Amino acid sequence: MSNNKISNKKVNNMLNKSAGYENIEENIFSNMYLLGIIVIIALLFIGYAVYYYINKNNNLTITANSSYYGNDITLYEPIFKTTTTTINDCINICSNDITCDGITYNSNTQTCTGTKNGQIRNETANYSAWVKPADFKINNNDIKKDFTKAVLVGNTTITTTIDSVKLQNPYIIGFFAYSFNLTIYDFYKNYGSWRHIFHKGTPINSDIIIDYQSWENLVKDFPIQSIGVWLAPFTNNLRIAVTTTSIANRNNGSHPDAFIEKCNSITGDCYVTDMPSGKWVDTSRAGDNSTPNTRLNTYVEFFDSDLQNIPINKQVNITINFRGSDAEVYFDGKIMKVVKLDGTPTLTKSSLYVMNDKSFGGEINNLLYYPDALTLENIKDVISLTQPQPTI
Repeated sequence: MSNNKISNKKVNNMLNKSAGYENIEENIFSNMYLLGIIVIIALLFIGYAVYYYINKNNNLTITANSSYYGNDITLYEPIFKTTTTTINDCINICSNDITCDGITYNSNTQTCTGTKNGQIRNETANYSAWVKPADFKINNNDIKKDFTKAVLVGNTTITTTIDSVKLQNPYIIGFFAYSFNLTIYDFYKNYGSWRHIFHKGTPINSDIIIDYQSWENLVKDFPIQSIGVWLAPFTNNLRIAVTTTSIANRNNGSHPDAFIEKCNSITGDCYVTDMPSGKWVDTSRAGDNSTPNTRLNTYVEFFDSDLQNIPINKQVNITINFRGSDAEVYFDGKIMKVVKLDGTPTLTKSSLYVMNDKSFGGEINNLLYYPDALTLENIKDVISLTQPQPTI
């Protein structure tokens, strides 16, 4: 009987081995080892996610019963003051504005106030403050030119005027650059009219409404634009205009005030005269009562084909770079257009007007002016500086 049990056990072992049950048992243990490794990796990822979440929330710490206004409250002026539904919307505006260091939010009035170089103060319960943390701020150590000082408007959705004293004359006439972030929310606002984004030039009085369907009529009333940016009446195309000056009726090879050398063929003596006559007579010389043969032409040029199909509900960066009679247009850091102008951009001492009525439905962030032409490296720096910060 016992011999039969032993033989049956041997038979069962042989059957198990032949069926692969022994390998299955070994595979279970090896799979558990692999499963353990997967679990450890998953825990590491979870830990990193928790760490990131905690740090992100620390960056977005809101201080209750507090305000963040200027260090000297008697001279304080906000960099923006607007209305937002929530404090998070207010924080988003500040995080996208490189001139903003923090905000004050009034929950009763839903007033959002942006501040540069401020300090936290105790307030009533309806006030809350947020200060931009260090990792939101731009590190300019690797940027050769400090473009933060070139920002004219940090954020605006309303009419804004920048005094001409804040815009330095170009180092070389015709060499300058503009860059700005544009977001169109309501494409149909003021549909059917040229919609003003900004221009530097012809003054706008507070009682003037810009209402033009015809571009010809617009430039007749706004002949000085150095530069002008407009949204088309019926499309989401952007027109870039600039007033230029060029010389007309100039004869090639004519040199007013040039000296003429005359020589005696017998003696070989030569002398220089500034009073040529005969076939050398120059009637364009100053002081001879003749009519100059040159004149200056000044008129508004615009870039052919415009900038097509600007996205709606998306922030985009546009950089316009001038090099004398050459102009370059960059869209989100990529060159889109190179234009040869008929003349050189006209120098003007006038103010910069932003989003005057009739304007578009949207906002402008980080409108920057630099009094020199930018290199490709500079443009990449500007894009890096003015690109949108992470939103909440």
